[in-house]
Amino acid sequence: MRYLHIAEAGFLFTLLLLIPTRFFFIINDDSFKSAFRISYDDFTYLVFVVLAVYLFLRYQKTSNGKFYFLSNVLLIIPLVIIASVVPNILFGQSIRITFWAQRFFMIMIIIYYVYRLLLVEDIITPEYLWDKLYKLSFVHTIIIMFQHAIADHVHILSVRYRHRFGPRITTNYTFSTILLIGSLCLFFSAKTRKEKMTASIGLIMSYYHCVFISQTRIVMVAYGIMTILMALVSRTKVLKKITYLFVLCGLILILLQSELGQYLLTAVSDSSTDTSAQIREIGKQIYIYHLIQSPVVGRGYPHYTSFESYEMAGMNAHINPNDNGIYAFGYFYGALGLLWYVWITIRMLICSYKAVKKGDYRFLLFTLFLQIICVNIIWWYWTTSFCVLFTIMLALMEDYQNKISNPKVRFYI
Repeated sequence: MRYLHIAEAGFLFTLLLLIPTRFFFIINDDSFKSAFRISYDDFTYLVFVVLAVYLFLRYQKTSNGKFYFLSNVLLIIPLVIIASVVPNILFGQSIRITFWAQRFFMIMIIIYYVYRLLLVEDIITPEYLWDKLYKLSFVHTIIIMFQHAIADHVHILSVRYRHRFGPRITTNYTFSTILLIGSLCLFFSAKTRKEKMTASIGLIMSYYHCVFISQTRIVMVAYGIMTILMALVSRTKVLKKITYLFVLCGLILILLQSELGQYLLTAVSDSSTDTSAQIREIGKQIYIYHLIQSPVVGRGYPHYTSFESYEMAGMNAHINPNDNGIYAFGYFYGALGLLWYVWITIRMLICSYKAVKKGDYRFLLFTLFLQIICVNIIWWYWTTSFCVLFTIMLALMEDYQNKISNPKVRFYI
């Protein structure tokens, strides 16, 4: 059994949950890079590497805890190597540069190791980690809601500002998703009025964030499906389930009468009128075509230093791999990469099923969310904060797989 001083625990908590999100999006990446000659993402990766080395040296394997997803994350290394060699063969693109450009994918190995070791060594408990993560999701979302309210007048946070139906901020998906999942599970399992009220507030905040702040269609679909699923599988009485579903349907009908709702309907029924959908569709066709041409290893990871590589990926024609989800991932890593994703998803579903048998739907909802949005977005691949969330969920799932249960976090002064 390992113990930790309160000061150390607070330090680790800051590293694990605040640094990846730039301390509530206050830190500007460009300003940070100008001051310290390193991008903020690279600084975050460096922190996790140093932390992993520290944990490895201090807490060498002394427990029987298993690393269920270890083989999955370690296979990232050969995927990255292949994706670095292929464009070198095709276009002469530098292997070294391409390999380094994929560091945001490889860092999953380090982050996974950090979280899993913290749980295996009883430095923190899964309950403690989830509790802090859920509470932090309230704080983050409140801050984003405040910034959204004054976005037309002043920009305090270093987030991505757009304009679709009013101001649009597309930065806080990580914590709004945790807020929704945590609030759904708490709402349908609440035993007190305080818990029910907390969950209701969390649901309202997450829905508001999704519909009015991020305004992302695929996320709206995912949130709606997750909510309906929880209403159907919850152990509440049939009458309450029907009431919840009627209320949800009523809210959807009200939304569809708005300008945003009409935009969503138009995008679903006729994508020819939606420029972003058209560009995304062109990108998918490009990626599918090249995946058929090179099905096993794909076309490798494109880099701007190679014009041919960049052009083949459509990036010179404003085709953004970020907006093409699993299709772009298949283009980079071929069938090997897609099989890797299918394999880790199956293992996540196995862990989720075991948790569901105990009445815990958090992991099933998270896995379902990833599958719904992956046709357009795979944030765990592009975004540091969502990568951290992804590895946290993997580490927490393993506590059901390995039947690890700790009632409290253990500190001593």
